[in-house]
Amino acid sequence: MRSVGIGLLIAAYVWLLYTSLAVMPPQHTASSPGALACALALNGLVLALIPIRRGEKWAIWLSAVTLLILLATRIATDPRCLVVLDLNQHDCHRFMVSMVLGFVGLALAARSPFQGQGPDLIVI
Repeated sequence: MRSVGIGLLIAAYVWLLYTSLAVMPPQHTASSPGALACALALNGLVLALIPIRRGEKWAIWLSAVTLLILLATRIATDPRCLVVLDLNQHDCHRFMVSMVLGFVGLALAARSPFQGQGPDLIVI
């Protein structure tokens, strides 16, 4: 299950990077939210490929914060993304799908036991 979660997380960050670079409307691409989205997507991708795959717990939390910052920035700069169920919106569906993939992947990766983690209490 952990490898499935990591795969979903990698797919979410790659999809976020793609939507930030290729699909995002021009008013968002040239602005700082577009640059922030690209930088955070690359940051999350590196987190998913190296420390989360190795089983480090701090990387799960940092990846969750990264996804939350991306979500908050996108909602703050494009209020039309709050109306996700409207089929006539621009590319908010793709963004929200990547958010769902990311959080589901994080949940699956965090739920599985981490390698090298011993018990919290050591009895001598």
